[in-house]
Amino acid sequence: MGIFPRSSSRNTTHELDEQPMTDIAGHERVARRRSKFPALRYLLCLTFTLTSIASADKTGLPSGRPEPMVFDLVDPLGTKKGELEINTLLDYSTRTGQFQWSPEIEYSFAKGHAIELELPVDNATLSEYKVSLQGTLGELFQRRMIHGWQIIGRRKNDEKEFGAEALYLNDYKFSESWSMMNMFGARRTRFNEDGEFVGLVNNSVFYRFHYFAIGIELNSEIRNTYRYRLTPQIQYGFSKKAFIQFGGGPSHLNEDQKTEWLITSRLVYDF
Repeated sequence: MGIFPRSSSRNTTHELDEQPMTDIAGHERVARRRSKFPALRYLLCLTFTLTSIASADKTGLPSGRPEPMVFDLVDPLGTKKGELEINTLLDYSTRTGQFQWSPEIEYSFAKGHAIELELPVDNATLSEYKVSLQGTLGELFQRRMIHGWQIIGRRKNDEKEFGAEALYLNDYKFSESWSMMNMFGARRTRFNEDGEFVGLVNNSVFYRFHYFAIGIELNSEIRNTYRYRLTPQIQYGFSKKAFIQFGGGPSHLNEDQKTEWLITSRLVYDF
Protein backbone atom coordinates (compact mmCIF):
# COMPACT_ATOMS: atom_id res chain seq x y z
CA MET A 1 0.00 0.00 0.00
CA GLY A 2 1.15 4.35 -1.16
CA ILE A 3 6.33 5.30 -2.96
CA PHE A 4 5.91 6.76 -6.39
CA PRO A 5 5.98 7.21 -12.36
CA ARG A 6 1.62 6.99 -11.45
CA SER A 7 1.45 9.33 -21.41
CA SER A 8 -1.11 8.07 -23.23
CA SER A 9 -4.54 8.81 -24.61
CA ARG A 10 -7.63 8.69 -22.40
CA ASN A 11 -11.33 8.36 -23.18
CA THR A 12 -12.37 11.77 -21.97
CA THR A 13 -14.08 14.87 -23.32
CA HIS A 14 -11.05 17.01 -22.39
CA GLU A 15 -8.24 15.84 -24.68
CA LEU A 16 -6.61 19.23 -25.37
CA ASP A 17 -3.19 20.37 -24.24
CA GLU A 18 -2.13 16.96 -22.94
CA GLN A 19 1.21 16.75 -21.16
CA PRO A 20 2.70 13.57 -19.71
CA MET A 21 3.44 13.56 -15.99
CA THR A 22 4.17 11.03 -13.33
CA ASP A 23 3.30 10.70 -9.67
CA ILE A 24 5.21 9.11 -6.83
CA ALA A 25 3.11 5.95 -6.54
CA GLY A 26 4.01 4.84 -10.02
CA HIS A 27 0.89 5.96 -11.89
CA GLU A 28 1.35 7.67 -15.22
CA ARG A 29 -0.97 10.61 -15.69
CA VAL A 30 -1.83 13.20 -18.34
CA ALA A 31 -2.30 16.88 -17.61
CA ARG A 32 -5.48 18.26 -19.18
CA ARG A 33 -7.48 21.42 -19.27
CA ARG A 34 -9.63 21.91 -16.23
CA SER A 35 -12.95 20.10 -16.24
CA LYS A 36 -16.10 21.67 -14.85
CA PHE A 37 -16.36 21.69 -11.06
CA PRO A 38 -13.45 19.26 -10.31
CA ALA A 39 -13.21 20.45 -6.71
CA LEU A 40 -16.92 19.76 -6.16
CA ARG A 41 -16.55 16.22 -7.46
CA TYR A 42 -13.59 15.63 -5.14
CA LEU A 43 -15.52 17.03 -2.15
CA LEU A 44 -18.60 14.90 -2.83
CA CYS A 45 -16.48 11.74 -3.13
CA LEU A 46 -14.65 12.55 0.11
CA THR A 47 -17.90 13.32 1.98
CA PHE A 48 -19.57 10.11 0.81
CA THR A 49 -16.65 7.94 1.91
CA LEU A 50 -16.31 9.68 5.28
CA THR A 51 -20.00 9.15 5.99
CA SER A 52 -19.63 5.43 5.43
CA ILE A 53 -16.81 4.99 7.99
CA ALA A 54 -17.53 7.61 10.64
CA SER A 55 -19.89 5.33 12.56
CA ALA A 56 -17.11 3.00 13.76
CA ASP A 57 -16.53 2.46 17.49
CA LYS A 58 -13.33 2.17 19.63
CA THR A 59 -10.69 4.80 19.11
CA GLY A 60 -7.04 5.01 18.11
CA LEU A 61 -4.68 4.72 15.12
CA PRO A 62 -3.94 1.17 13.88
CA SER A 63 -0.66 -0.44 15.07
CA GLY A 64 0.55 2.70 16.87
CA ARG A 65 2.88 3.37 13.91
CA PRO A 66 1.55 5.98 11.45
CA GLU A 67 2.11 5.10 7.80
CA PRO A 68 2.96 7.39 4.86
CA MET A 69 -0.09 8.41 2.86
CA VAL A 70 1.14 8.76 -0.72
CA PHE A 71 3.18 5.56 -0.83
CA ASP A 72 1.55 3.38 1.77
CA LEU A 73 2.23 -0.11 3.04
CA VAL A 74 0.24 -3.14 1.96
CA ASP A 75 -0.51 -3.75 5.65
CA PRO A 76 1.36 -2.65 8.79
CA LEU A 77 4.64 -4.56 9.15
CA GLY A 78 4.16 -7.52 11.49
CA THR A 79 0.43 -7.67 10.80
CA LYS A 80 -1.62 -10.60 12.10
CA LYS A 81 -2.84 -13.36 9.82
CA GLY A 82 -6.35 -12.88 8.45
CA GLU A 83 -6.44 -9.05 8.51
CA LEU A 84 -8.53 -7.50 5.70
CA GLU A 85 -8.42 -3.84 4.74
CA ILE A 86 -9.95 -1.62 2.07
CA ASN A 87 -8.77 1.91 1.36
CA THR A 88 -8.67 4.48 -1.41
CA LEU A 89 -6.23 7.24 -2.29
CA LEU A 90 -7.74 10.48 -3.63
CA ASP A 91 -5.50 12.90 -5.54
CA TYR A 92 -6.47 16.27 -7.04
CA SER A 93 -4.18 18.59 -9.03
CA THR A 94 -4.90 22.30 -8.61
CA ARG A 95 -2.85 23.06 -11.75
CA THR A 96 -4.49 20.68 -14.22
CA GLY A 97 -7.84 19.94 -12.55
CA GLN A 98 -7.15 16.20 -12.87
CA PHE A 99 -8.66 13.86 -10.29
CA GLN A 100 -7.22 10.42 -9.52
CA TRP A 101 -8.44 7.79 -7.12
CA SER A 102 -7.04 4.34 -6.37
CA PRO A 103 -9.22 1.81 -4.52
CA GLU A 104 -7.26 -1.00 -2.83
CA ILE A 105 -8.04 -4.25 -1.07
CA GLU A 106 -5.42 -5.87 1.17
CA TYR A 107 -5.28 -9.24 2.93
CA SER A 108 -2.67 -10.73 5.28
CA PHE A 109 -2.41 -14.40 4.31
CA ALA A 110 0.21 -15.16 6.99
CA LYS A 111 1.68 -13.35 10.01
CA GLY A 112 3.73 -10.44 8.72
CA HIS A 113 2.87 -11.13 5.06
CA ALA A 114 0.15 -9.52 2.96
CA ILE A 115 -1.04 -9.07 -0.62
CA GLU A 116 -2.81 -6.13 -2.24
CA LEU A 117 -4.82 -5.41 -5.39
CA GLU A 118 -4.98 -1.75 -6.46
CA LEU A 119 -6.98 -0.26 -9.35
CA PRO A 120 -5.72 3.26 -10.17
CA VAL A 121 -8.35 5.37 -11.95
CA ASP A 122 -7.81 8.66 -13.84
CA ASN A 123 -11.12 10.53 -13.64
CA ALA A 124 -13.34 7.63 -14.84
CA THR A 125 -10.73 5.57 -16.73
CA LEU A 126 -9.03 2.51 -15.22
CA SER A 127 -5.38 3.23 -16.03
CA GLU A 128 -3.68 0.08 -14.75
CA TYR A 129 -3.76 -3.03 -12.59
CA LYS A 130 -1.37 -3.22 -9.67
CA VAL A 131 -0.54 -6.17 -7.38
CA SER A 132 1.76 -5.84 -4.35
CA LEU A 133 3.32 -8.42 -2.04
CA GLN A 134 4.84 -7.49 1.33
CA GLY A 135 6.75 -9.37 3.99
CA THR A 136 8.21 -8.70 7.45
CA LEU A 137 11.86 -9.51 8.18
CA GLY A 138 11.66 -9.04 11.95
CA GLU A 139 12.15 -6.62 14.86
CA LEU A 140 15.33 -5.15 16.34
CA PHE A 141 16.45 -2.75 19.11
CA GLN A 142 13.95 -3.97 21.72
CA ARG A 143 11.15 -3.91 19.15
CA ARG A 144 11.64 -0.23 18.37
CA MET A 145 12.52 -1.10 14.78
CA ILE A 146 10.61 -3.35 12.42
CA HIS A 147 11.67 -3.93 8.83
CA GLY A 148 10.55 -5.79 5.74
CA TRP A 149 10.23 -5.77 1.96
CA GLN A 150 7.68 -4.96 -0.72
CA ILE A 151 7.41 -6.07 -4.36
CA ILE A 152 4.99 -4.38 -6.77
CA GLY A 153 3.92 -5.46 -10.25
CA ARG A 154 1.78 -3.40 -12.59
CA ARG A 155 0.16 -3.58 -16.03
CA LYS A 156 -0.50 -0.30 -17.84
CA ASN A 157 -3.74 -0.69 -19.76
CA ASP A 158 -3.17 1.91 -22.47
CA GLU A 159 0.34 0.72 -23.36
CA LYS A 160 -0.19 -2.97 -22.53
CA GLU A 161 3.20 -2.90 -20.82
CA PHE A 162 4.39 -4.34 -17.51
CA GLY A 163 6.54 -2.72 -14.84
CA ALA A 164 7.74 -3.59 -11.34
CA GLU A 165 9.27 -2.21 -8.14
CA ALA A 166 11.17 -3.73 -5.22
CA LEU A 167 11.72 -1.92 -1.91
CA TYR A 168 13.25 -2.35 1.52
CA LEU A 169 11.04 -1.00 4.38
CA ASN A 170 12.25 0.25 7.76
CA ASP A 171 10.05 1.65 10.55
CA TYR A 172 11.61 3.00 13.76
CA LYS A 173 9.88 4.30 16.92
CA PHE A 174 11.92 6.86 18.87
CA SER A 175 9.22 7.03 21.56
CA GLU A 176 5.49 6.48 21.99
CA SER A 177 4.92 9.70 20.05
CA TRP A 178 7.75 9.97 17.49
CA SER A 179 8.44 7.53 14.64
CA MET A 180 9.84 7.44 11.13
CA MET A 181 9.39 5.25 8.06
CA ASN A 182 12.02 4.87 5.33
CA MET A 183 11.77 2.98 2.04
CA PHE A 184 14.56 2.36 -0.46
CA GLY A 185 14.31 0.55 -3.77
CA ALA A 186 14.14 0.62 -7.55
CA ARG A 187 11.59 0.52 -10.34
CA ARG A 188 11.79 -1.01 -13.79
CA THR A 189 9.49 1.22 -15.85
CA ARG A 190 8.92 -1.31 -18.67
CA PHE A 191 10.17 -4.80 -19.42
CA ASN A 192 11.34 -3.97 -22.93
CA GLU A 193 14.12 -2.06 -24.67
CA ASP A 194 12.49 1.26 -23.75
CA GLY A 195 12.42 0.47 -20.05
CA GLU A 196 14.75 2.09 -17.52
CA PHE A 197 15.65 1.76 -13.86
CA VAL A 198 14.59 4.48 -11.42
CA GLY A 199 15.82 4.81 -7.85
CA LEU A 200 13.02 5.20 -5.29
CA VAL A 201 13.27 6.72 -1.81
CA ASN A 202 10.49 7.51 0.67
CA ASN A 203 11.24 9.26 3.98
CA SER A 204 8.53 10.08 6.53
CA VAL A 205 8.51 11.42 10.10
CA PHE A 206 5.44 11.38 12.38
CA TYR A 207 4.30 12.66 15.74
CA ARG A 208 1.33 10.77 17.23
CA PHE A 209 -1.00 11.97 20.00
CA HIS A 210 -3.97 9.76 20.92
CA TYR A 211 -6.27 9.72 17.87
CA PHE A 212 -4.17 12.16 15.80
CA ALA A 213 -0.86 12.02 13.98
CA ILE A 214 0.93 14.71 12.01
CA GLY A 215 3.82 14.10 9.69
CA ILE A 216 5.70 14.96 6.55
CA GLU A 217 6.47 12.61 3.66
CA LEU A 218 9.18 13.10 1.04
CA ASN A 219 9.00 10.87 -2.04
CA SER A 220 12.01 10.94 -4.37
CA GLU A 221 12.82 9.53 -7.80
CA ILE A 222 16.42 9.37 -8.97
CA ARG A 223 17.25 8.81 -12.63
CA ASN A 224 19.15 11.26 -14.85
CA THR A 225 17.46 14.00 -12.80
CA TYR A 226 16.14 14.27 -9.26
CA ARG A 227 12.36 14.55 -8.81
CA TYR A 228 10.37 14.79 -5.63
CA ARG A 229 6.97 15.15 -4.02
CA LEU A 230 6.64 16.70 -0.54
CA THR A 231 3.44 16.04 1.42
CA PRO A 232 2.75 17.38 4.93
CA GLN A 233 -0.18 15.37 6.32
CA ILE A 234 -2.47 14.68 9.24
CA GLN A 235 -4.14 11.43 10.31
CA TYR A 236 -7.20 10.92 12.46
CA GLY A 237 -8.42 7.59 13.83
CA PHE A 238 -12.19 7.29 14.05
CA SER A 239 -11.68 3.87 15.61
CA LYS A 240 -9.32 0.87 15.70
CA LYS A 241 -10.74 0.02 12.28
CA ALA A 242 -11.22 3.32 10.45
CA PHE A 243 -9.05 6.38 9.91
CA ILE A 244 -8.42 9.17 7.43
CA GLN A 245 -5.24 10.79 6.13
CA PHE A 246 -5.26 14.24 4.54
CA GLY A 247 -2.58 16.54 3.20
CA GLY A 248 -1.07 18.23 0.20
CA GLY A 249 2.00 19.88 -1.16
CA PRO A 250 4.27 20.50 -4.15
CA SER A 251 5.29 17.84 -6.64
CA HIS A 252 8.01 17.90 -9.31
CA LEU A 253 7.35 14.37 -10.53
CA ASN A 254 5.77 15.49 -13.80
CA GLU A 255 7.81 15.28 -16.98
CA ASP A 256 7.84 19.04 -17.66
CA GLN A 257 9.30 19.69 -14.17
CA LYS A 258 6.67 22.33 -13.39
CA THR A 259 5.54 22.65 -9.79
CA GLU A 260 2.23 20.88 -9.35
CA TRP A 261 0.26 21.46 -6.14
CA LEU A 262 -1.63 18.34 -5.12
CA ILE A 263 -4.41 17.82 -2.56
CA THR A 264 -4.42 14.25 -1.28
CA SER A 265 -6.45 12.06 1.05
CA ARG A 266 -6.56 8.38 1.95
CA LEU A 267 -9.54 6.69 3.62
CA VAL A 268 -8.95 3.36 5.37
CA TYR A 269 -11.20 0.68 6.91
CA ASP A 270 -9.95 -2.54 8.55
CA PHE A 271 -12.29 -5.52 8.94
